Amino acid sequence: MIRYAMAAAGFLFLVPVLFIGAMGNRGEYFVGVPGEVEGIPAPVLEAYVLAAVRLEGEYEQCRGMTWPVLAGIGGVESDHVAGKEVSASGDVRPAMVGPRLDGSGVGGNTTPHWDSDGGELDGDSTYDRAVGPMQFLPATWATHGLDGNGDGVADPHNVHDAVWSAAVYLCVSEPESKPVDFSEEDDLEAALLRYNRAGWYVDKVHGHIDAYTEIAAQAAAQLPVVRPGAGTEHGRAAAAWALAQVGRPYVWGGTGPHGFDCSGLAMQAWKAAGVSLPRVTTDQVNAGTRVGLGELQAGDLLFYDTGGPGGSPSHVTLYVGEGQMVNAPRTGQNIRVDSVDNDYYRSVFVAAVRPG
Repeated sequence: MIRYAMAAAGFLFLVPVLFIGAMGNRGEYFVGVPGEVEGIPAPVLEAYVLAAVRLEGEYEQCRGMTWPVLAGIGGVESDHVAGKEVSASGDVRPAMVGPRLDGSGVGGNTTPHWDSDGGELDGDSTYDRAVGPMQFLPATWATHGLDGNGDGVADPHNVHDAVWSAAVYLCVSEPESKPVDFSEEDDLEAALLRYNRAGWYVDKVHGHIDAYTEIAAQAAAQLPVVRPGAGTEHGRAAAAWALAQVGRPYVWGGTGPHGFDCSGLAMQAWKAAGVSLPRVTTDQVNAGTRVGLGELQAGDLLFYDTGGPGGSPSHVTLYVGEGQMVNAPRTGQNIRVDSVDNDYYRSVFVAAVRPG
């Protein structure tokens, strides 16, 4: 939860380490996101992955954020909302609320935090309590809370909103507005100490990050490294999200989080990037600008006539860069990375479309 020694900040700071699962070195996407991680609900893992990728795309002064970093913090702060239900859209119910910050010493809090929100977020109209998956103080959320999932509401009890807000705040909180490289030990320590000057906390968070970094490394060893070409901010985010689903099963009619069909994967990838798409391929093919195969950018959709029901095009994949596409092929197979220059898919190609 929020560390009470740093009450003035009232916000979670992340411990950054550059590794697998982020846009690293301006152009490489390291695929290190397993299909599932024990103890992390699927929507929570998705929130960690997407926020890590989006941060560098939208805040050029900040580099090196990864999903193990955010998962490390989430593990310490809320145990990934253990004991709560997390919807596919990221809503955590019942709400996760920390102990009353009345100065009694619970959790190290010796300074009272009087109510700042009329109990709206924490249900306490006398004292404040840290709220949500990333344990924000209500006063901090009032000034720094962001809408991470594009539904028009900034809700600290939604994991996408909470994780995205945490990542952005960490980026912009550098007191002198200097660039921040979270792969650098000095920047890492400075960010952590701005939050809590306690060595035990640094050690605990590092332990979580190290564990998730190892999981990411194992996933990366089994999956390809993809270097996306140029793309829009939304296209890169959609490609990153799609890559995070590699290894999950194809499920007819599936829209996640545990399985997808081809159009469900395309729809949800672009939804995660903030762009709405129709549900089926025959509508998706008209939801954007046609582009040539020589003009492909990360996030572009590739449509094929594979003879499936419902008319042509009957199949869609998502381009991620370097001639590669994320493909949810058919029942009995998992989502995978394929070459665009595949003999079969070249023979049934219909169109390429850039959504948005």
